[in-house]
Amino acid sequence: MGLLETYENMNTKAEEAAAEEAMQKEAEAVVAERVEVIAKYAEAADVILAEEYDNDYTEEDVVKLAAYMLDADIEEEESMDKIAEYVEAGQVMARSFVEELATNLPDETDEQ
Repeated sequence: MGLLETYENMNTKAEEAAAEEAMQKEAEAVVAERVEVIAKYAEAADVILAEEYDNDYTEEDVVKLAAYMLDADIEEEESMDKIAEYVEAGQVMARSFVEELATNLPDETDEQ
């Protein structure tokens, strides 16, 4: 193996290691973001339960309520996305309808 091949192998290995490290950091960032979101829901659930039941609830209750709240927000976001799609589709259909009317209606100047 020549010196050039050894150098290329070293560069390849260094690039692979850098790519792997970047992927690892990205995965860690995603996990940290998810943990932060879950922690916020758990904190909100804890506040709600504390207001409602003082200290007469368990950690399991907090987890359940946080999961319900998260699921409800996900469903609401999905519903909002669907509504936005329906609005956009309705606008496209309305424009098409108006264009069709404009091309099929006789001009008022032709009738006079």
